[in-house]
Amino acid sequence: MQPVVPAQPAGAAQPSAPLHSAVELQSPVGAAAVASASPLGTQSAAHRPAIQISTPVSAQISATMSGQLTEFPFRDGDRFRAGDVLARFQCGQQKATLAHARAEYVKRKGLLEVQNRMKALGQWSVSDLRSASADVDAAEADLEMGTAVVAQCTIVAPFNGRVSNVLVHNYQYLSPGTPMLDILDDSSLELSMIVSSMELQQLRPGTPYKVWIHETDHTYDAVVTRLSGKVDPVSKTIKVYGQLVRPEPDLLPGMTGDAILTN
Repeated sequence: MQPVVPAQPAGAAQPSAPLHSAVELQSPVGAAAVASASPLGTQSAAHRPAIQISTPVSAQISATMSGQLTEFPFRDGDRFRAGDVLARFQCGQQKATLAHARAEYVKRKGLLEVQNRMKALGQWSVSDLRSASADVDAAEADLEMGTAVVAQCTIVAPFNGRVSNVLVHNYQYLSPGTPMLDILDDSSLELSMIVSSMELQQLRPGTPYKVWIHETDHTYDAVVTRLSGKVDPVSKTIKVYGQLVRPEPDLLPGMTGDAILTN
């Protein structure tokens, strides 16, 4: 006589099938597809710290005087050369002051020459000669001041570069120190990254590496140029600077990517 197996109540959970491990369920084809999607490949020996492109030469140009802009030719993204006029202010009053100072200098210098001739003839006064000489010095100082003020009416580019931001408009009235535009020299881009201080044994000025940039989806050759002056004692990291081996016109300051440092 066979033993009777009790029937399972209605709605009772049925025994589940044995669970397969994650390794058994992973598809080798799917894993290869995920790896191939990475632009940097699957090199296990590569370190990929984040990297940023910057420019070592940049400046914010501010108003040097109070006045109205009469010439403001460059827009965001425009290129310029050293010596080009970046901004010019209305300068009639300053030029008139300079002209007056120049005329006063000529006048005082002439009076001093008269005193010197009288001295040569023996018809001179020590106090008159000293006074005439002091007047020339004062007039010359006023002339130099007037020349400096007029020079502030025009702002010229200090280097070859590109406008990266425009903050004012032509014909606008500005106060001294008002930011007008940001400029940079993009002819020599700089790369910076933060790496573990343990990498110092492999990273030295001249060490080659590669960098992949997100915005262009391209890889470029680079070389280490210098290291930061200290290691962060908390994170045990150090900042490393580099540059591209060849100029790349499609790269701009502010772009980011990953550095590929092979052991």
